[in-house]
Amino acid sequence: MRIELVCTGSELLAGKINTNAAYIGSKLAAVGLELSSVVDVGDKKQDLLQEFKRAFERSNIIITTGGLGPTFDDITVETAAECLSLEIYSDEKVLKSIKEYFAKRAVAVMPKVNERQANIIKGAKVLENRFGTAPGQMLYFEFKCGDKKFRKTLFLLPGPPSEMKPMFEENVEPFLKSYSVGIRKNTTLRVFGISESAVVEKIKPVMEEAKFGDGKSVEFGILANDSIVDVKFSVSGKDELFVDETVSKLKFEINNVLEDNVFGYDNDTLASVVGCFLLKKNKTVSFAESCTGGKIAAAITDIAGSSLYFKNSVVAYSNESKIKLLGVKEETLIKFGAVSGETAKEMAEGILKFSGGDYALSTTGIAGPGGATKEKPVGLVYVGFADKKKTESFKFNFNGSREGIRERAVNTVLDLLRRKLIIQFVKKRS
Repeated sequence: MRIELVCTGSELLAGKINTNAAYIGSKLAAVGLELSSVVDVGDKKQDLLQEFKRAFERSNIIITTGGLGPTFDDITVETAAECLSLEIYSDEKVLKSIKEYFAKRAVAVMPKVNERQANIIKGAKVLENRFGTAPGQMLYFEFKCGDKKFRKTLFLLPGPPSEMKPMFEENVEPFLKSYSVGIRKNTTLRVFGISESAVVEKIKPVMEEAKFGDGKSVEFGILANDSIVDVKFSVSGKDELFVDETVSKLKFEINNVLEDNVFGYDNDTLASVVGCFLLKKNKTVSFAESCTGGKIAAAITDIAGSSLYFKNSVVAYSNESKIKLLGVKEETLIKFGAVSGETAKEMAEGILKFSGGDYALSTTGIAGPGGATKEKPVGLVYVGFADKKKTESFKFNFNGSREGIRERAVNTVLDLLRRKLIIQFVKKRS
């Protein structure tokens, strides 16, 4: 069975990341299915009409996202209807629902342009949109290819993820599950601290040992992004207990070879994992940031509940602010420079003293593209670490763009703290 996704919107052709495709692909994988193809198409009618014809010819189930809004460039409904030679009618119940949506938001008169969103393809089932004005549609149709007719299914979903996801989970996912012929479970192990090639080399024996057949199938994938390596695998089979046992076995074996470099699973981030450690041990952390410009604090505070373990962060970018806010000695800056292990240590000590917390980390470096010297190249970053017992500094040399170096530094700081916490609270106990 071929399932195709057609995503409309000219913004997708101008660099906007298509998060809908990633979401729908993962949802299909969870029920043992997969997307055969994903097509991004702009808001030009002839282009969309051509892609619809291709999709209707080659696929059994076609899912679209986008183009259900009220404006002139929202043409998904009318183009799909034209391609199938079907009529469009204005659904009074849908129109009433849209008017009520505006009334609940204290808009006395609904803009007339929104009436277009009540246009439904004849024969389609209306899919309720609880978070917006654009209803979805589900249509069974016959498509003639040569002398034969094929029965197919079309889903029209809104583009905004906040509207698309609930509609998919409530309507499309149950429909797709009826086509699932087995069980498929996906797992991601998140890795930091070793290169992608080193990860592949270490897990290669595990991958080779994973047998195919006996009612199961195992697939592996590796994805690297911002120095974080994701080891992905899926296990398929008809016996759920057998699939679960295989997933557990693979997780154990990969953890065993990658050791502490595995920092989490699936949707875990370094910030969320560090936060869990701190919360469980009732510890707090603060940061003094120079080259990272507040990005570490942003990563930490992206996690709900971080106020329970995050004290504060100071962005001390200039030498003056390092002296006044963090107590870095002027002679230290003169003798060693702002980008040095000595300055990183004093920054960490300064924020630890100011916050009165348990841990403090600092960053100072050269993110580029300018500001480098022969002795201190672009990508040089020092990280300071301080607790109530000692202060340390660590030297790193990162490659990449300015943004890449800064992101790498953020991840490195969080991973350094994670490893310190493992040593203190996990390995000591064992």
